[in-house]
Amino acid sequence: MSYQSLLPLIQKTGSALSPEQFQERINIVFHNFEAKHYDAMHSDMWGSLQEQINLLVDDLLNYKKPESKELKLLDIGCGTGLSTQILLHSQLGAYISELTLLDTSPVMLQHAAVKAKTWGKKFHTINGYLADAQEQFDVIIISSVLHHIPDLEAFLKQVDQTLRSGGILIHIQDPNGDYINSETYLQRKNEYEKVLSVLPQKRKLTDFIPKPLLKFIKRLLGRKDYIDHINDQLLAEKTIKRRMTSDEIWSVTDIHVETKNDTLNKGISLRFLQNQLPNFTLIKMRSYGFYGFLKSDLKGDYAEKESRFIAENQLDGRNIAAVWMKK
Repeated sequence: MSYQSLLPLIQKTGSALSPEQFQERINIVFHNFEAKHYDAMHSDMWGSLQEQINLLVDDLLNYKKPESKELKLLDIGCGTGLSTQILLHSQLGAYISELTLLDTSPVMLQHAAVKAKTWGKKFHTINGYLADAQEQFDVIIISSVLHHIPDLEAFLKQVDQTLRSGGILIHIQDPNGDYINSETYLQRKNEYEKVLSVLPQKRKLTDFIPKPLLKFIKRLLGRKDYIDHINDQLLAEKTIKRRMTSDEIWSVTDIHVETKNDTLNKGISLRFLQNQLPNFTLIKMRSYGFYGFLKSDLKGDYAEKESRFIAENQLDGRNIAAVWMKK
């Protein structure tokens, strides 16, 4: 179980919390601070994810069009509302009349509510977990969330219970566990990294200072980044006794992503999802990020190559996305 992978870090940080409590608290504090910068940090998602959502919605509508234009949508782990806004800009948006935005981070939820007021749809917010959504929905979207969930088996059972029969499940922007270490993907990734390595780069004096020392100097000068602020809060509330590196924090929040501290958790597997969603029909699985980056970040002719792989529906990109229908 993924929670157990946190035990060495819990011991290292001197935390007195259980693995479940440790993961929950760090995840909430992290996303509360990230909320202030999330849209700017992930501006590359706007173009790339709109394309991917549009493709999944086309797959859905070619399979079966919804019979109602009064569909109720649940966005699990809605963040700042980015994924719902993108979904409403797709053809499926015309079928959705009511929204529920759910997130464990109250600050993320505040940002999402501001966006939701501009969408022209009735909406509700839930600061909590999926179990707190005590009704069924017609559409569930899960964007960049599955790799944050320690107990995916229990979570997916709740998804099944929360989606009505005939309902639509869309998930997107998770690491592709079936192909993340495939030879083809690694060759493409290495090829593009070599291209980046020869591009001119502006060097600053601080680039020559070891990163741990530089962070210590910045803290002394009062120039803290959001990782520093996360540590400050976790220390103040006694969740931890010793500071965590950014990679250690991400190994807790992105628990199904391989990091320097955790080489065992390597993404979300479609085969795993198929086993865990027996009451669902897979309409289409798609992939993207064939060079390790979203298309909007690629340089030169690599964006055109990415477009070709997407059009060919190749499956060995960095990210996995899929649309399902509950039987």
